[in-house]
Amino acid sequence: MNILYDRNMTLGEALFPRLGRAVPVEGRTLSQSDLAGCDLLFVRSTCRLGRDLLEGTPVRFIGSGVAGTDHIDFEALLALGIPVVSAPGCNAESVADYVVAALLHLARRQGRSWRGTTLGIVGVGHVGSFVKTFAEEALGMKTLCCDPPRKETGDPAAQDFLTFEEILPRVDVLTFHTPLTDDGPYPTRRLFDDAAAEKLKPGATLLNFARGSICDNALLLRLLEEGRLADAAIDCWEGEPHISPALAARAALATPHIAGHAYEGRANGTLAVYRAACDFLGRPAGDTPPFPPAPIPELALDCRGRALDDLLAEAVLATCDICGDSRRFKADPSAFDAQRRTVPHRRLFSGTTLRLAGAAPETAAAFQALGFVCLPDGERGETP
Repeated sequence: MNILYDRNMTLGEALFPRLGRAVPVEGRTLSQSDLAGCDLLFVRSTCRLGRDLLEGTPVRFIGSGVAGTDHIDFEALLALGIPVVSAPGCNAESVADYVVAALLHLARRQGRSWRGTTLGIVGVGHVGSFVKTFAEEALGMKTLCCDPPRKETGDPAAQDFLTFEEILPRVDVLTFHTPLTDDGPYPTRRLFDDAAAEKLKPGATLLNFARGSICDNALLLRLLEEGRLADAAIDCWEGEPHISPALAARAALATPHIAGHAYEGRANGTLAVYRAACDFLGRPAGDTPPFPPAPIPELALDCRGRALDDLLAEAVLATCDICGDSRRFKADPSAFDAQRRTVPHRRLFSGTTLRLAGAAPETAAAFQALGFVCLPDGERGETP
């Protein structure tokens, strides 16, 4: 069995050799000639999966170890008879952690608290649902949600969702968590355009940790320069890996599409497609390789006399260093893929145990809502 896998797939070197001869490749530059003799192909979102790449190859199965699917031409693969699986939801909590880190940094930058303000969430699937919970239960924000496809399913939890146009003038922060689509009743490409900008509350803050082309990037730059947007945090860009250096410089936070790159997010994506391949081949998956410890497995916080937002910012920005990620990327945005490959190791908030001295119940509850393991100062426990 001959296997090619994207060299950036976490756990790939441990899992895929169990199935045969496994060779790491650069997913973005993969060509049809590279697939001669390839039986199983495992990629991430940088590899465009369509007829141009796959037609005439011996590939029997494809696993895309990411949540998004806009890089996959399902119609073409169906016509070619090649099954393809993705990993929906694999990195949802990782992205939501990054959103919280961005919000806490932006609050410090703007000299404010988000408590009592309104967050507009566009797309309330795997990621958006985590963001909603974190914003409400940890950051004290109100939320307005927009997800027309989910509302149309009749989901009772979505019946109070609003339209995109309805939330725009009412939100202090707007965050996107939709797939990138071009057709159907609710296309999302350039969803945030001039018409949307006219309706958006003046001085709002915008986050795009979904897909770059959901927002008109030239428009974002203009809105920031004119002061119509207070700030922007951008992880996903039009034209990746060739992005606007001017927008990267002007955004408060600019990162190279790594919001989902907590170890768990990347590992879960690889595990999902590896297990699907095992099912396809009728082979046992075997044990899951152990995860490495968090860079900060334990953190002590003296909560006495300190504001909750300050405590949250200290713990969150220590364990999710979005500011460091942004500084590195802003220093050389042309090295997009290299920056993605060398991003420092990060775990979910649940990988860190907090020892809290003098914490009020609401303080511990806020940290627990984000997934942190909380212990009173002096007690110890096992970090997952």
